[in-house]
Amino acid sequence: MFLEEHDLQASTTIDVLEEKCREIEAFTRALFAGMNDSERNRHEAIKHRFEELKITLFQNSDQLLSQAKYPDLGSAQKALRETQINMMFDWEQFGLTEDMFFKLYQCHRNQLMGNADLKARAVLIQKILAIETDLTLLFKIRQLTA
Repeated sequence: MFLEEHDLQASTTIDVLEEKCREIEAFTRALFAGMNDSERNRHEAIKHRFEELKITLFQNSDQLLSQAKYPDLGSAQKALRETQINMMFDWEQFGLTEDMFFKLYQCHRNQLMGNADLKARAVLIQKILAIETDLTLLFKIRQLTA
């Protein structure tokens, strides 16, 4: 039901992605509606921490990409790379993979591009990945509280 590799290909139409998104939203709506207040509060707190980490990782990645155009082996670039490695360790503590980070980051980058179709696809894929992330965070909460 969730994203598969072929969904990420340019040959997958926006209509197909929209349908997949609707199916995923319908599937997960009941799961999230059934959360009690305590679980919802924990989920929101963890999601907030996750979003802060994601934004910082994206900014750091943008900086690393920018610096890659102008190679500088100085201590600032090395520090950025070390910071990125440490933040990726934090990312994995949320139960998320490096592959998920790269998919989310690619969506982030594609939304900055000029191509309207690419932007629309990136928005839909990011929406689906956000649902997958929410499910992973919820699973992690339930795993820790069980």
